Amino acid sequence: MHGSAELTGDLDLLWDGTPAQAHALREALTATGCADLPDLNRPQVDYQVMGASGDLCTPDLPWGDMDVAPCLVRAVNAHDPAGFAILYADLDDLILMRRSLGRPKDHRRADELEVLRP
Repeated sequence: MHGSAELTGDLDLLWDGTPAQAHALREALTATGCADLPDLNRPQVDYQVMGASGDLCTPDLPWGDMDVAPCLVRAVNAHDPAGFAILYADLDDLILMRRSLGRPKDHRRADELEVLRP
């Protein structure tokens, strides 16, 4: 997983936006204490659960010139000690996603990530 030297205070999640994943995401949010379920029919919504909050983003969100849907297919798969699968954007995709958003803070984060490349 990749973090930032700047305190962001959030955990942004990319998901595919399909009805099946919306159902699974609603169940996961409920199980983790989300009292105010977001409208998952939008390309970007805020969420808050015990210990984390951020944005839930789909490929329909404007990502500049980048199509982020393939990032979901290329996601790195890690497992916690209990075997729970955690998927996250690979480093190259995350850098491209940050650069495509184009905001100054995203360019700073992309610069941080560049130094992690082997």
